[in-house]
Amino acid sequence: MSEIRPSLSGEDLYTALRRDMIDSRVQGGTILQEEDIARRYGVSRTPVREALQRLHQDKLIGRKGRFYVVVSPSHDSVREIYEFREAIESASVALCCERADDGQVQDIEACLDAQIKAAQDGKFYEFERLDTQFHVLIAAGGRNELLRRQLEISYDQIWFSRVGNLVSLPDYSLEETLAGHRRILDAIRRRDIGVARAEMNTHLRSAILLSERSRPAERARKKRRTTE
Repeated sequence: MSEIRPSLSGEDLYTALRRDMIDSRVQGGTILQEEDIARRYGVSRTPVREALQRLHQDKLIGRKGRFYVVVSPSHDSVREIYEFREAIESASVALCCERADDGQVQDIEACLDAQIKAAQDGKFYEFERLDTQFHVLIAAGGRNELLRRQLEISYDQIWFSRVGNLVSLPDYSLEETLAGHRRILDAIRRRDIGVARAEMNTHLRSAILLSERSRPAERARKKRRTTE
């Protein structure tokens, strides 16, 4: 997590703590100590409690007795998150086709270019970060703050899950992901709502299927570890 920084409000600490926890890939089950967080961020325990309550409301952390803990979603939870995204991003990409200005479309294109470079350089963490940014920029292009915010929360939930880290799965294809992004961007450029919706749904549905296919492989790996 971050170094000690100037005093933060509960809202500022929520934003900083959420970002830092994701960047650090804090493992599921980690207990979050109010005193430790207050010391790290140079704040009193009052804004810490406010920030932890917000994280709990967003379902990014859970409770274990009187402590807050980092959640580790199950496969079923990850599937539900992707199904939620499939519904919400179908709407956001349609709005993006209608409302995004040329500058916002160029931002989406620049993000995809950066993601392509990250794949070429083997920078998979950066690839994942840019994958998130690509989808959030589309939601921002739709000019609906509620949709954008809910999408960001769903991505945070995925980041906290090892299962949600699709890049690490054996059958994951960087090329297929990038090809899907190209097709979505092309539809946005043409302002073709029908094609944009279809491409987004296909793109996200493939992520759900990939996660489902990984379940037997993961069970086999766990079984091998227990027998060795």
